[in-house]
Amino acid sequence: MRLLVLATAALLATTALANAAEPYADPVALLTALYEGYAPTHEFPDQDAIDAMQSARLNGLFEKDIKEANGDIGRIDFDPYINGQDYTITKLKIDPPLYAGGKAIVHVTFNNFDTPQDLGYALVKEEGGWKIDDVWASSADYSYDLLDILQAPMP
Repeated sequence: MRLLVLATAALLATTALANAAEPYADPVALLTALYEGYAPTHEFPDQDAIDAMQSARLNGLFEKDIKEANGDIGRIDFDPYINGQDYTITKLKIDPPLYAGGKAIVHVTFNNFDTPQDLGYALVKEEGGWKIDDVWASSADYSYDLLDILQAPMP
């Protein structure tokens, strides 16, 4: 009986991990899942889940930034997916993707607290699904391009 319980637990854990790592066949589904991680029920988004949503190139640039920062704050001192450090996301709108050259470009708007945010995403196909390869913001408070920041010299 104990062996059956252990086998069932192992199967459920394996199934949960497999489902968590499933590729996103639709860019909107990927971004919807990303922003679900910022729901009020989560104290912090799951960094492992976010890493799995990012392209190999983007993850490599984040890893390089951490290494070069040597324990200090690196090039990024805010969350690029919310254009801030703290969040209360409302009025989320994810537009249908535009496809070009094997990439998808998606426009996303939302309010973080009461501040309107306007972000663009470049997504690429990797590992059988869509992954975030870049994000940029054009807001009155702060505009940026994530790839430009991560590829710049260390401040």
